[in-house]
Formats: sequence, C-alpha cells, structure tokens
Amino acid sequence: MTAGLIGNILKVSMKKSFKIFSFALILLFLAGCFSTKPHSVLEKSLTGEPLNPYSGPKVKITVNDFELKTSGIYAQVGLALKEYFISILNDTKRFIIVSPQEADLAVSVEVIEFIPESSGGKSGLAGGGSSASSFMGGLLGEPLNKANMQLRLRIIDRATSSIISSRDIQSQAVENEGNKKIMTPHDKIFKTGLSEYVGTPMSKVIYDCLIEAGRFIAQSVPLSYYKN
Repeated sequence: MTAGLIGNILKVSMKKSFKIFSFALILLFLAGCFSTKPHSVLEKSLTGEPLNPYSGPKVKITVNDFELKTSGIYAQVGLALKEYFISILNDTKRFIIVSPQEADLAVSVEVIEFIPESSGGKSGLAGGGSSASSFMGGLLGEPLNKANMQLRLRIIDRATSSIISSRDIQSQAVENEGNKKIMTPHDKIFKTGLSEYVGTPMSKVIYDCLIEAGRFIAQSVPLSYYKN
C-alpha cells in the first residue's frame, strides 16, 4: 500500500469522524435547548435561597435612583424599577426606607444591561446567525424572544461613604414555542410603570433580578446596622 493511498484513507476517516462529532454536538445542543417553559439564568447562577421570616430590629436605608448605564431604558422605567425594588425590601421586614439624611446605609443600583426583546433564531436552535440556525432554521420552531438584564449593586455606609458590599446580578429568560404568557408572583406591580412587560420574558427577568437583589441586601448588611 502506497503512502498516497494511506494518506487518502486517513483523510476520508478524519472527515467521517468530524461529521459524526459535529452531528453529536448539534444533538446535545438541541437536547439542552428544547423546552416548553421559559428558562432563566437565575435557576443556574443565582442561589435563590429563601429568606427566613424576620421580626426584630431594622436597618435605616435609602435607595438611590437607579443609574441607567445602557440605552433602551427610559427614566420612568428606572423609577418603576426603584419602586418595585423598595417594595421587595419592605417585604423582607428588615429595613426602614428613609431619606438620605436619615439613613445609615445607601443602596446604589446601576442598570448595566436592559434588553426586553432580542432575536434568538429559532426555538430549539442556537441564536440567530449561528451555523446551527442557518443549517436547520427552516425546519424547527418559531423565533425566540429573549430578554436580558444586569444590575450592579453597592451597599454604602452613609457616614464614611465606604462600600460595605457589592455584586453584579444578571438574568436571562427565553420564551419558547407557543409564545405562552409568563406569570410572576408580583404581576400587580407591573400594572403601573412596567405594564408593557407583563406576560413577557422581561417580566421574569425583572422579577428574578430584583428578588435576588433584595436577598443580597438582606444577607449582606452587617448586624451592627440593625437597631431598635
């Protein structure tokens, strides 16, 4: 057997192996993407640990206006997000929301990313423009509606201006086949400044991010700030 013939056999074998490997990757991707319910990054990246019921001393805090660091979000939406966040903090029963002059702590929130809707190719496939989408985009599913949000939080001592704790929180939700309406426990809040997002993936993203933000604040404030 000549060296040229051996080389040709190896090339054919490698091509077959690559095709099998590529097909296996596509199958694995599809298995992870097909779903009949909205998926949120919160389920994987955020702890989601519930807060214990609380009754006792509280912390005097002020919540600064949300700083909008991205395009596509209007001032009134920022104010609505702040009101929603304050209601979540009040529900923890750990805080008294006061003016900046009265507060021991200030909570600063920056909106780094706010994307209510973006094209995501076809349901069950990679995002728009990917090789998987171009290869099978005409065969399966409807266009996906994806939403993203990222917040940057800081807890600041009002007397010293020092940062006690900080964290970035990000969530993503994808609406799959059927465009089924998404419900969240606090939908009543969305009837005012956030009404345009009711039933959309963005409502899930907002809920996830702000609930986790409230949990982070409650778990990060030192005990020395709790006063009768």
